[in-house]
Amino acid sequence: MNLAALDALAARARADLAAMSYPARVWIKADDAAHNVLIVGGGQSGVGLAHHLARDGVAGVSVIDAAAHGFEGPWRTYARMANLRTPKDLVGLEGGLPSLSVRAWYEAAFGAAAWEKLVRIPREHWAAYLEWFRATVEVPVRNGVELLRLEPAGDLIACDLAVDGRRTREYARRVVLAHGFENAGVWALPDWAEALPAATRAHSNGPIDFDALRGKRVAVLGNGASAFDNALAALRAGAARVDLCFRRAKLPEINPHRWAEFAGYLRHYPDLPDATKWSLSRRFRLMDQPPTPEAVSGCKSFANFAVHPGRGWTGANGTRIETTAGALDADFMIFATGIRVDLGSRPELAAIQADIARWGDVHVPAEPDPVLAAFPYLGPGFEFVAKPGRAVPWLSRIHQFGFAAGLSHGAQCASVSGHKHALPRLVAGGTRGLFADMAGGLCASRDAYDVHEKFFEPKDRS
Repeated sequence: MNLAALDALAARARADLAAMSYPARVWIKADDAAHNVLIVGGGQSGVGLAHHLARDGVAGVSVIDAAAHGFEGPWRTYARMANLRTPKDLVGLEGGLPSLSVRAWYEAAFGAAAWEKLVRIPREHWAAYLEWFRATVEVPVRNGVELLRLEPAGDLIACDLAVDGRRTREYARRVVLAHGFENAGVWALPDWAEALPAATRAHSNGPIDFDALRGKRVAVLGNGASAFDNALAALRAGAARVDLCFRRAKLPEINPHRWAEFAGYLRHYPDLPDATKWSLSRRFRLMDQPPTPEAVSGCKSFANFAVHPGRGWTGANGTRIETTAGALDADFMIFATGIRVDLGSRPELAAIQADIARWGDVHVPAEPDPVLAAFPYLGPGFEFVAKPGRAVPWLSRIHQFGFAAGLSHGAQCASVSGHKHALPRLVAGGTRGLFADMAGGLCASRDAYDVHEKFFEPKDRS
């Protein structure tokens, strides 16, 4: 990696930002009493949002993340794919500046020829790019800070935080929940799996000690990318055998999210009628995304790997898993079963979740779907809205930018492939609310404006 070239690129990016800074005036200043915007999550979405807000003249933005520096987001924790699944030419974080793009970073780090040969961006390279981006745009993140609870406090939101384990309270005018998949609910496990000893099972999106699986029989439930990524990790760690099971008759082969990657959809999905959003999202959910070809081929390259289509799991007794096609023995089970949207399970929302509108409260679909009905029904700026018949205006001060926003704003909205169009909507939603807060004082501010223009005074020639 060419560090000198990356330093030069960072200097060029900062010069480009200065050249594109109009209007540069900070129009909402920092205030010791409250953050203008508290962003929960210091990964790609949180840092990108903070950068875009700064470019729009908003000060007093604070970004927090419970993880240690470098471990924000999934890239160095539970993301176990070799490469990103999105196309390499994705843009959005850079806000239209080529010098901040992942392509510019990659070419500086490894050369233009390496970029041309690249098919997918390696996960570790993406994590390194995000670190470089964060340092270049100078977004500070308070690490080791966890959001515990949100509740109303007049015109503000009271935010209870744990700072290195110590509880404290801060206030914010706007809060953006951008701390990944987890802010939507809970990682889904079958009911019977919850009772299994923790030493014998794990969710694919949680911590797993793969070295401890050496010589063990491992079973994986799921047919998506995460299932195969975890299976491959177990195989490479020396598992004695890995069996991957799923209910479908065969693996899905069509990725509907690739179809959705066109500007009209990404930009204008939120303008669609609710019935169309529901129909599209239901179809996406039922189709599911296929695993990556490289993960499948990687697994199949091991003689001790087997795929079992049409073999769902119904229970387990010790090391024996009961399936729809007979018993299966395993020492360790990995559940690649996704996430269940459940705002009521989120402790940070405990004081307000009963007032938040879900899709099931607002839309009566032709095709009922209890999974989709649990998604929050969000406004045009990703803000929460109140359940019908309830007057809870302060809910609009909290914005949900994550997986749970997918039904209202499109499945890709909070992913790297959706940032180009979703981040500006989110920024507009936040600044619209902040501007409305100060609108009552605009006339007085205008009348108090007393910056005099300086005119050229001609010399007296008499």
